[in-house]
Formats: sequence, structure tokens, C-alpha cells
Amino acid sequence: MKKITRTLLVGISALVALGTLSACSGGSSNQATSSSETPTTATTTAAPTAFPASGRYIADMTAPDGKTMTIGISVDGDQVAAYACNGTDDEAWFFGNQADGKIDIKSRFRDTLNAKFDGANVEGDLNMNGVAYQFTAAPVSGEAGMYTAELDGIRASWVVREDGSAIGVQFGTSSVGDITQAEIQQLNDAQFRAEVRNKRQLQQAQQITRLSNGKMSSKINGQDVTPTLVNGSFRLG
Repeated sequence: MKKITRTLLVGISALVALGTLSACSGGSSNQATSSSETPTTATTTAAPTAFPASGRYIADMTAPDGKTMTIGISVDGDQVAAYACNGTDDEAWFFGNQADGKIDIKSRFRDTLNAKFDGANVEGDLNMNGVAYQFTAAPVSGEAGMYTAELDGIRASWVVREDGSAIGVQFGTSSVGDITQAEIQQLNDAQFRAEVRNKRQLQQAQQITRLSNGKMSSKINGQDVTPTLVNGSFRLG
């Protein structure tokens, strides 16, 4: 009888020990699963990327009417000049400064340009005549960039791509009537577009070509002009 009792006690002790090991093993497994289900992640905010000392960038965008809207951007130090046009009846110049790789400037006709440098390209938003565009402008070199020329109060401007193709608009006069600057300031954006912005006389610019001497050439109203390359410090008078 004592032998049987001793055997039972040994068996019970073994079962208790086995149960204890199983419980410890199960706890470790649950902790690992919980950790894998809720991993700890660190969130970081990328610092703005500064522009190089000098750079030129170009992007083509498609307008709702199917026309191509093209923008050229030139940066020199903290100074920025940009020009956007559709090659027929719309254009805008933008002048201002960039800071920490970011651009936020407005044209004299209330168009807006907001962009940032990502280390290679300029990505941004352009609003022209109430139409919003998104773009990624790649860096360009050589003869590519923005060009402009003026003759007798008429200005023609172009964006020349790296493949030599170009798009440009000629700006003649603006028929805003007798509206004063004080009255213009009181106009909302829709009124301004109707009564000021879209009163400009715009037309397709003449073809721009590169001569054997390396200079650019075009015509304004039939007369030869020599367009100049626009850098970030360029400003209209």
C-alpha cells in the first residue's frame, strides 16, 4: 500500500511539473505574438532640401482644354524667376525668393506658384487663371531654360526644352479701360480675372532658334530680336 501511494505521489508531482513548464512556455509565446502585432515604429520628418546655388527646371502639364501648359523655373541663390505659358493665349511671370528649398510666390495677375525642391526635381502646384496644375520639373542644362525679348513695348517670352522645342507667348497691350489701382485692389479673384487679367492682348510668340554663334534669335512683329536667357535674379521693369 505504501508502495502504491509513493508511486501515485511521484506521478502527481510529475504532472504538476509538466503543467508548470507548459504554462511558462505558453506565456513566452503570447508575449512574442503581442510584440509582433504591435511593433514599435519611429516617425521622422524629413528636413527641407536646399536648392543648389544655381539651377533651371522645366515641366509640361496638360490643361483641361488639352493645351500644354509649360513652366520654367530658374533659381540663383535665394532669388527665383519663373514663367508659365500655354503657347497661345495665357502666360504669367513669377518673381520672388526661395527659403529652405521652398517657393511660394504670386504673379502680378494673381496666379500662384507653390513648390519645393526634393533634392533632384522641383515639385509643386501652379494655379493659372483659376485652373490648378501639379507638376514635377526636372533640371535642365545647356540652352534649355526661359528666354525673353522686348521691342517697342511688346514682350515675347519662351520656355526652351532640352530637345530644342519651345513654347512661347507674345504680350502686347492690356485693355483694362479706366479702372484705377485702388479699384483693382477691391476686386475678388473672379472679377479680377474677368476685368483685368483676361483683358491682356496675348498671342503665340514667333519661333525661337539658336544661331551658329550660339545666340538665340526670334522676331517681334517682323523685326529681329535676340532673346536673353533668364536667371533667378531677372526681374521685369
